[in-house]
Amino acid sequence: MIRFIKLWILGSAACVSAGWILSALHELNAAGYAVYFFILTLGLAALWLRRRKQGFAWGGAKWARWNPWRRRQPMPLLFLLTAVVAVIGGAVHAPNNYDALTYRFPRLLHWCGAGGWRWIATPNERMNLSGTDFEWLMTPVFVLTHSDRLFFLINIVAYLLLPGLVFMVFVAAGVARRVAWFWMWLMPAALCYAMQAGSISNDTIAGTYFLAALCFAFHARQTSSISCLWLAFLAAGLLTGVKASNLPLLLPVAWAIWPALKLMRRRLVISLAVLFVSLLVSYLPTAVLNQCYTGNWSGDPLNTERMQVDKPWAGILGNGLQLGLQSLEPPFLPLARSAENWVWDRFPDWLREVLKKDFPRFVVGFRELPQEESSGVGIGITLLAIASVVAAWRFRHLGPPRPFDLIRRQGLAVGVLTWFALLVYMAKLGSESTSRLLAAYYPVMLLPFFLSPAQSFLVRRRWYKTLAVCAGAIALAAVIFTPSRPLWPAESFLNWAADRFPGNAVVARARNAYTVYRRRNDLFAGLRRSIPESVPAIGLIEGGDDAEASLWRPYGTRRVVHVLGVDRRAAPKLPWLVVKDKLIGPENSRAFDGWLRQTGGVLISRQVVTSKSIVGPEQWSVVHFPSVPN
Repeated sequence: MIRFIKLWILGSAACVSAGWILSALHELNAAGYAVYFFILTLGLAALWLRRRKQGFAWGGAKWARWNPWRRRQPMPLLFLLTAVVAVIGGAVHAPNNYDALTYRFPRLLHWCGAGGWRWIATPNERMNLSGTDFEWLMTPVFVLTHSDRLFFLINIVAYLLLPGLVFMVFVAAGVARRVAWFWMWLMPAALCYAMQAGSISNDTIAGTYFLAALCFAFHARQTSSISCLWLAFLAAGLLTGVKASNLPLLLPVAWAIWPALKLMRRRLVISLAVLFVSLLVSYLPTAVLNQCYTGNWSGDPLNTERMQVDKPWAGILGNGLQLGLQSLEPPFLPLARSAENWVWDRFPDWLREVLKKDFPRFVVGFRELPQEESSGVGIGITLLAIASVVAAWRFRHLGPPRPFDLIRRQGLAVGVLTWFALLVYMAKLGSESTSRLLAAYYPVMLLPFFLSPAQSFLVRRRWYKTLAVCAGAIALAAVIFTPSRPLWPAESFLNWAADRFPGNAVVARARNAYTVYRRRNDLFAGLRRSIPESVPAIGLIEGGDDAEASLWRPYGTRRVVHVLGVDRRAAPKLPWLVVKDKLIGPENSRAFDGWLRQTGGVLISRQVVTSKSIVGPEQWSVVHFPSVPN
C-alpha cells in the first residue's frame, strides 16, 4: 500500500509541475508532455542508480500493516462494493459535476487552446482565481484522449488509498490499532468521499493529500527517513494547490513536520529542490498570479463573490449552523423544501438578520436526493462521531490504561490544530457548501477523541457496529441512487410513477433532477448542431455560472471566446455567437429583436436549457452575423 501512496504523491507532483513548466514554455500539448515525462524518467533513473551505489534507501520507515479481512467484518466488503459501484457509475455516465463543467474543465480547454496557462477574459472569475492542481492532473489525460470520460479515475485512485492512509495516520498518532482498523473502513463511508469517488469533483482528493502529508511527516520524525520528509513536503503542497480553503491545514502539517526539518541537512541540495517543487505544486503560483492581475492574492479584492467574511464571529456562527444542518441531513428527504422552510422559520429574527447581513451566502440547502455538490459526512458518520465523543468522556476510565507517551501527544496536538484550522476557515470564508468544502478536514478532526481508551471498548459494542454498517449501507445506496450517476432504471421507474401518480410534486421533482443530470454533460448539443463544424471559434455571452464545456465539442477543433461588458450590445467580432437571452433583455421582450437589428445579427436557432433544476429552464440562442468575416 505505501508504495502506491508514494507513487500517487510523486505522480501528482509530476503532473502538476508539468502543467506550470509546459505553460511557461507554451508547449502544453501531447508533444510537450511526451518530452517532459521522457526527461523526468531519465532523471529518476539516474537518481535511482546513484542511490543504489550510495546505499540510500527510500523505504526505510516501518509502516503499520493490517489484514483488511480479519474478523470477517462487513465494513471492508461495504467499502469494496462502494468502490466497485463508483467505478461502474463513472465509466457508464459522462461527467456532470456542475463546477467542473462551468469553470474547471473549460479553463483547461482555454489553456490547451492557448498552449499554456493564461488569464482568461470571462465573467466566471473562478476560472482564474481558484486552485489548479486537479486541472493539471486532468490535462495529461485530456491531451492523450481528447475526452473527459476518464477524468473520474483520478478520484477513484484517491478513494482506494483512503482506508490505508487513515489507518497509518491513526496508528502513527497513537490510536489503538483496533480503533484505527474500524475507522479506516468507516471513514470512506462519509458521503462526501463516496459520492465523489466516481466524479470529477476536487474535494476528496485534498483529504488524501492531507492524510499523506501527516503520514509521511509522522514517519519522518519517528524513523529519521528523509524520503518521508520530502514526500510530506510534496503532499502538503498538493493539499493547498487543490483548493485555497485548505490553506489552514498547513498548520497541523507544519507542526508534524517541524521536528524532522533537521534531516534536510543530510541532502540539502535535493531537499531545497523538493521544497521548490512543493511550492510549485501548491497554491502559491495561483496566489502570485492573482496578485499580479487583481492586486490581491485571493483574486477577489472587492469580494464580489461574497465569500470573504468581515466578522469572524458571524462566519463561525453561519458555518457552524450550516455544518450541523448539512451533517444531520438524511440522504433521502422527499419533503426537502418543506423541511428547509421549517428550519428557517425556527431561527429567531435576530439570527436571520445577522445571517443575511454578515453571511450573505448562508442557505439551509436540503436536497431530496443525495448529491455530491452538497454532501458532507452524512448522518450515519455524524451519529457515530457524536457517540465517540460522548464515549471518550463518559467511559474514559474503561479499557486498558495507556501511557500518554510522545506519540499520543503528537496525535493530540495534530487533532487540536486541525480544529483550530477549522475555526480559521469558518472565521474567514462564508460559502453555502460548508460541509463539502471541509472534506479534507474530517479524517483528523476526531483524532483527539480516538486517543481515549474508551474507543477500544466502544468499537466492540454490537449497537456501534450495527450503526457503522448502516452508515456504510447509506453510502452505498447514495452512490447507486444519486442523480449524477444512477445505477438503477431511474428514468423508466419515474416515468411509470408520473403516469401512476399524476401531479405528484415529489415524483415530478425527482424526474426533473434525474433528467437535468443526464443531459448536463452536453447541455448545448442542439445549439452546437446549428453551427457549421468548420467554424473555428464562437463567441459566448453567458452569466458567469453556465456550463460552457459543451460548446467546445469536438474538443481540439474549436475555441470559445467570451464576450464581456458593453461588447454584449456592440457588434461582435466573431460571426457566430451563442447568447443567453436574458442577458440581452428580459425574456419574451422586444429587447433581443432590437439588439439583432442593431448588430445585424440573424437568429439561427433557439433552445430552452435547464442547467440546474433549482434555477429552471432558460432560453439560449445562436446568432450569425453575415457581415463579420471569419
